[in-house]
Amino acid sequence: MLALGFLLVTIRAGAQGPGNGFLLSGEVVYQEMVKMDIQLEGIDPQIAEQIPRERKSEKVLRFTEEEAMFENHETEDPADSMPMEGSGIMIRVQQPDNKLYMDLKNKKAIEQKEFMSRVFLIESELETRTWKISGHQRKILDHACQEAITLVDGKEVHAWFTPEIGVPVGPGKYSGLPGLVLAVEMNGGDRKLEATGIEFKPLEKGALKKPTKGKKVTRDEYLAIVEEKMKEMEAGGEGSWHGSGGGENTSTVVIRIQQ
Repeated sequence: MLALGFLLVTIRAGAQGPGNGFLLSGEVVYQEMVKMDIQLEGIDPQIAEQIPRERKSEKVLRFTEEEAMFENHETEDPADSMPMEGSGIMIRVQQPDNKLYMDLKNKKAIEQKEFMSRVFLIESELETRTWKISGHQRKILDHACQEAITLVDGKEVHAWFTPEIGVPVGPGKYSGLPGLVLAVEMNGGDRKLEATGIEFKPLEKGALKKPTKGKKVTRDEYLAIVEEKMKEMEAGGEGSWHGSGGGENTSTVVIRIQQ
C-alpha cells in the first residue's frame, strides 16, 4: 500500500523556466480520454452495442506567468456523427464549449460552462488545493515529472508536474503545483488528460481573453440547474446521455440519438 508523505506544496516565487532562452509563455495540447458509463432504456440492444464507451478529444492550455486559459482545441470538430448500421439512426457526440480563464496574479477564475445548449458564466476565487507528493516519477515529453495527489469530491486525483517548467498551471483546475502539470488521472482512470505537445512562444493578442458569454451564476446555482435537468431527462426518458452531473473531477459529454 502506497504511503503518502505529508509534504504540503507551496509555490516558490521566481520559479525558472525549462532553461535559459525559454519563454515562460506558450501552449500545451492535451489528449483527454473519458470512459462513458452509458445506460439507455428502450434502445435496441444491437444499436446500444454500437454506442461508443470511450471518448477522446483534444484540449489546449495557453499560459503566461500571470494568466492561463484552458479550453477545447480549436482544430477539433466539437461534434462527431456516427451512423448506426442498418438502423437509420445517427448518433452525435457533442463536446461542450467550456473554457476556464485563470488570473494567477490576482487568484481569480472565470469559467464558461455549456450544458444542454445553455451557457453559464461562473466567477470565483482561484481554488487552492492541498497536494501530497508520492515520490513517484516519470517522463512526459522528455520532461522529468513528479506525482502529486489530492482529493476532489472524496476521490483521489493524480497529477504529474514538471519543475523544469516553472509555471503553476495545468489542465482545468488542476493547478497550484511548483511546475507545469502535464498529466492528470481522475475517477480511478476513467478520465485522463496527458500532454501530447508543448510549444514555448509569445502568445498572440487575445489568446487569453476572458470569457464573457453566458448567464452569470454561482457554482452552487449551476450545479442545482444541472441536477434538476438530469432528473427531468430521467423522468422523461429522453434519448440523450450525459457523462456527469458537472462535478469537479468529471467531464460532461452529450450523446444524442436521432432517427
